[in-house]
Amino acid sequence: MYLKNEKYWLCLPLLLISWPGYADLDFLKIQLLESDDEVVIAAEYSYFDISLDFLDFAEKVNSASTPERSTSSQLSVLYPITERLKVGYEYQDASAMVSRTVEPFELETKGDEHKLHASYKLGAFRDMPIYINLMGSTVEQDTLEIDCYSHNGLVLGGTCEGADIRLLDGAAYINKGEKNYYPALTADASANVYRVGLEVRGSLFDVLPFYQKLDVQRSKIDVSYNSVLMEIDDPLLLNATFRGVTLGDTINNLSSQLPQTLPWIENALIIEFGSKLQLIQSISASMTIKHYRINRADYEYGDNERDYDNNTVLNLALWYEPTEYFTAYLRGEVSHHNLLGMEPLAYNRKTSKFFSQPQGTVSLGLMVKF
Repeated sequence: MYLKNEKYWLCLPLLLISWPGYADLDFLKIQLLESDDEVVIAAEYSYFDISLDFLDFAEKVNSASTPERSTSSQLSVLYPITERLKVGYEYQDASAMVSRTVEPFELETKGDEHKLHASYKLGAFRDMPIYINLMGSTVEQDTLEIDCYSHNGLVLGGTCEGADIRLLDGAAYINKGEKNYYPALTADASANVYRVGLEVRGSLFDVLPFYQKLDVQRSKIDVSYNSVLMEIDDPLLLNATFRGVTLGDTINNLSSQLPQTLPWIENALIIEFGSKLQLIQSISASMTIKHYRINRADYEYGDNERDYDNNTVLNLALWYEPTEYFTAYLRGEVSHHNLLGMEPLAYNRKTSKFFSQPQGTVSLGLMVKF
């Protein structure tokens, strides 16, 4: 069993879930370098709230949104099928909450992820094992309903008291006498991620086990939203002025800033290196560094949007292994462009400005092998 806590990351608002940095099956590999025949069952819980943002990253982003808290729970299984083939499965359930200075004053998003992983030993070169790794995952965000949304000086709604413009469900009012107002918008998001790569393992100076990986990752991201208000096409309503702003200008400006509704592709070339050093009999230290190079296809950039296309992630960990079955560790992770490449669903033209900031994680874990 494997338990992790004290994890934090920047929570990005609107139309995404904030997921942990990267799959824990990847992280566990560095502790299992010398063995391919161990079964690992991992259970994980992660938590963040704004009090853990010690470096005030959230304050450095010009946004009406502030991350308040994020939680995730995860179940992972790593199982050797044969001497050459090892497979893994992960399930993760996550939620995130942000507060805003304007409507909606609070947002909570939820979602889950299923991930399959396989590693097959192809052979060896100069006594260094060579593996091919395959991974596939699906990420689904639960439908997010935003009752009211403030933009361009107007509040579109919704049932909130401050709504400037709202539409009534006419059929419900005529047939049942109910005053049901349409929400400002509802949104869904999903991503399918596939990765293939080669891995080489070896030993530096016969004392430092290491691995090096080269992966190619392809992600298809699909965001959809529905808004009766934004579908208004009556010229009289579109030209109506509220607080000095026409409804048509507000709708057009908001539409250009929301994530695009057509799917897009994110391709990533990933280079990773990891090594472990035995300090004393029961304590070891490890280091991994991973670099992402990103390009996108069918992606529609927003006005003045900066294109973030690379990210570097550093992991440092201390491992305590009092027995061959039990391990405890303390890990720190930092990346210089947030979750770029690690979680493709997190990046869109609404959230890209948050990727100018780094992301940090502190983790404490327990692991049982058998």
